[in-house]
Amino acid sequence: MTFDPTGVLTPVGDPPLFLGYLKGIPFWWVAQHGWMIWLIGVSYLLGVFYVLDVTNYRRAPRELRSRLAEPAESWRFEGLGNLCFLFVILGAVFIKNPPFLRETVMLGAAVASWFATTARVREANHFNFQPLREVAILFIAIFATMMPALDWVEIQAREFTRPHPALFYWGTGGLSSVLDNAPTYLGFLSAAFGSLVDPQAIQQIQQLLQEHARDGSLLWLNSPGSRETAIQNTLTALNQYFQSEASNGSVSSEQIGIAYLLGNQKFHPYILAISVGAVFFGANTYIGNGPNFMVKAIADHQKVSTPGFLGLIWKFALPILAPMLILIWLLFFRI
Repeated sequence: MTFDPTGVLTPVGDPPLFLGYLKGIPFWWVAQHGWMIWLIGVSYLLGVFYVLDVTNYRRAPRELRSRLAEPAESWRFEGLGNLCFLFVILGAVFIKNPPFLRETVMLGAAVASWFATTARVREANHFNFQPLREVAILFIAIFATMMPALDWVEIQAREFTRPHPALFYWGTGGLSSVLDNAPTYLGFLSAAFGSLVDPQAIQQIQQLLQEHARDGSLLWLNSPGSRETAIQNTLTALNQYFQSEASNGSVSSEQIGIAYLLGNQKFHPYILAISVGAVFFGANTYIGNGPNFMVKAIADHQKVSTPGFLGLIWKFALPILAPMLILIWLLFFRI
């Protein structure tokens, strides 16, 4: 079970947040607003690891414990140069233009890493592409079938009254447990658009942007005038997060919607609930996120015994993760 609470900090920590970053959520926004949730998750995880390690150590025979207490064996890094390619991939996250340059850089770094690594290192790590192939087939199918659902969710969400953040937390988390958490994140972000963003406000902002597109100045965004507070807050967020797009008149309705959610603080708990729900609940099953299924595939390929789909839930997710997930709900999303 690959539960990674640190993944809730930045888009490079977990795929759902990366998709949110591509949609326009600022890189450090989740870390800035969810650091306390991260701290609780990390503390809980370290506590669980400590208890399990101490318990297993005390259960081990005395001879085994004596052998484990001996001086550590010498070790060394091989393939250390691959860290350079890793940093290239991390840096590529911040590339926005021109289109597809970010993906090209990432793919190029991966290919370069393959050729720069000796076959002996790959053989020592039992590296092969079969687990990656299995994961790719599964998640390509999930993403392909989720696309129509995203549009449907956004449209239908407008028929309901404003939901509570807890609904987004448990809804995103519940589906992230049985589906991949990345498309689930997109689905509930679409639901937030449909249920929280005022379409009339979006139209008004688009008209304002078109009227001031010729002068190329954004100073008018900060002058409240007689505009409604929600619209003014959205314009301020556009100036902060989508300045270049707003200045040249190329800002999309989706970016305006993101600015609407970011500029008005009452909607911040909804974005945070979607982010935390997707990242934390994804560890509940093997298909909750990509690393879970990848670890399962690698272990099966190496003939290592692992629990089945339901076994992972009953032995690990419910007794270990459920208490922490309930605690997060009680502290941050119940009110």
